Amino acid sequence: MDLKLLRDRAENAFRENGFPTSRDELWRFTDVSPVAAAAFDGAWKPADIPFVPLGSVVAVFENGKLSLEKSNLDGLPAGLHVGSIMDQADERLGSLADAQSAFVSANTAYFSDGLHIQADDGVQVDEPIHLVFLADADGMAFHVRNLISCGAGSKLTVVEEYIGGADDSAYWTNAVTEVFVGDEGTVDHYKVQRESGGAFHFQTIEASVGANAVFSNHAITIGSRLGRNDIRGKLTGEGGEAVCNGLYLLKDRQLFDTHMFMDHAVPQCNSHELYKGILDEKARAVFCGRILVQQDAQQTDAVQSNKNLLLSRGAKVNTLPQLEIYADDVKCTHGATVGELDEQALYYLQTRGIDPAAGHAMLTFAFANEVLDEVKCRPAKAHIEKLVHEWLDQVSA
Repeated sequence: MDLKLLRDRAENAFRENGFPTSRDELWRFTDVSPVAAAAFDGAWKPADIPFVPLGSVVAVFENGKLSLEKSNLDGLPAGLHVGSIMDQADERLGSLADAQSAFVSANTAYFSDGLHIQADDGVQVDEPIHLVFLADADGMAFHVRNLISCGAGSKLTVVEEYIGGADDSAYWTNAVTEVFVGDEGTVDHYKVQRESGGAFHFQTIEASVGANAVFSNHAITIGSRLGRNDIRGKLTGEGGEAVCNGLYLLKDRQLFDTHMFMDHAVPQCNSHELYKGILDEKARAVFCGRILVQQDAQQTDAVQSNKNLLLSRGAKVNTLPQLEIYADDVKCTHGATVGELDEQALYYLQTRGIDPAAGHAMLTFAFANEVLDEVKCRPAKAHIEKLVHEWLDQVSA
C-alpha cells in the first residue's frame, strides 16, 4: 500500500466531486451544505472535557490528536497491539473504505491521527478497548482514521466514544473505521456519539467478516447538530454473521442520517439489523438500510427492522428499508414503523399512581430497551443506559 498515492487519489476525488447535494439519491433527505459552507480554520487546543474510562485500555484523543498523557496503553495482553495509526503501517488501510464518498475521500486525504488495533490469531481480549474522542475546539475539522484487525479465532470488544464540550461549539468530526474479522474471530464494536449541539459528525464504518466469524456493531446517537453514520459490511466467508443495532435520540432541530449496507457474498451467512429512533420537538431522522444477497449466497438469513417513536408533531422520519435478492434459497425480511406513545398505556400507568412525566419516561425507555438488551459488554451497557436515562429526563421534564 502506497499511502501517498492513496492520499493523493482521495484528495483529487474530493476536490473534483465536492460534497454531495440533495440531488444525489443517497443524500436526498440530508442537506450537508452547512458543512460545505463552513470554514474550519480554528486553532488546536487541549480538550477540557470529563470522561469515564470503560476499561483499563483507553486511548484518548484531544481535538483529533492522541494524548498519551490521558491514555493508558501499557500492560497490553500478549498478542494485542494498540497504537497511533500514524506509527503502524497496515497494507489493508483504505482497502474497505476506498474513497466511496466525499467524506471518506476527505478523511483518507487529510487524516492526521487515529488508532490501529491488531489482535494476533487466537488472542482473546475480555476487557473493552475504549477509544475516546474529545472535541471542543471551535472551528476545527478532525479527520480520524481507525483500523481494527482481529486475527483468526480472536476476540475483541471495542468502544468508540465521541464526546463534545458542554457548549455548542461548532466543529466537524469526520471519522472512518475499517474492521477486519478473521475466520472464527469475533469483534463486538460500539459507537457512542454525543458531540456538542453545534457539531457536525460523519462516520463510515466498514467491516469484512470471514468464515464463521461474527461482527456486531451497536451505534448510539445522541449529539451533533447534523450528521450521518454509514455502516457497511461484507460477509466473505461461509457461516459469517453480522449484527447491527442502533438507537438514535434526537431533539431540538437535530438531523441525523443512518445508511446501512450489508453484502451477502457467500452462502450460509446471517445478518440481523435492528434500529430504533426516538425524536422530539422538530428533530429529523433518516434511515436507509439495504441488504444485498448475491446470486451464490444461498441459505442466507437476513432480517432488517427500523422502528421510530415520535414524541411531538414536529418530528419527522424518512425510512427506506430495502432488500435486493439474487438467490432463491433465502429467508429475508424487512420492515419499518413510525408511531407515537400508546395513550391507553399512559392512562393505565396513571391509574396505578404514576404521574404522566414518569409514565412517559417509562414507556419511552421500554421502547429503547429492545436495542439496549443486545449490548453484551457490561461497562458499555451501564454507561449507555445512563446516557439514555439522562436524555429521557430532559425530554420528559
